[in-house]
Amino acid sequence: MFLYIYGYKDEELQKISDNTCTALQLANHWQDVSRDLEQDRIYMPIEDMERFNYSLENYKNKIVNDEWRSLMRFQVERARELFENGKELWEKVDSRLVVDLKMFTMGGLAVLDAIESQGYDTWSKRPKISKLKQLRMLMASRKLWKEAHKKGKGLR
Repeated sequence: MFLYIYGYKDEELQKISDNTCTALQLANHWQDVSRDLEQDRIYMPIEDMERFNYSLENYKNKIVNDEWRSLMRFQVERARELFENGKELWEKVDSRLVVDLKMFTMGGLAVLDAIESQGYDTWSKRPKISKLKQLRMLMASRKLWKEAHKKGKGLR
């Protein structure tokens, strides 16, 4: 859907774009497991919980143990892989759109880094991107925009 807004209707590009969009959604879900549970929303796949021997009861009680950390590590790596696969799109769309894609990826990866840096414990504290990292991302986006607008419309 993201690409349709920009006029790209190619089905193959849509599939590649889905990697980034899905990764971003997953990063948001893993960042907000506690908030979502408070709203009776559980996005964690049951089959993944079973694979890592983490019960629904543990989930509902927000238990952090080795099984939870392994499960979250798996989810973080899954999202990272999707972000990586989405980078293929960067060479196939307008350079100005690439800025958005890179910023989505940078933000999502920063969330995943925050989850990892707190030992995959997303129950006790909501992972957040530090102010310093936010500033660096802002500066990077400014640089990316300048470069993209110098190139103008067209492929990278």
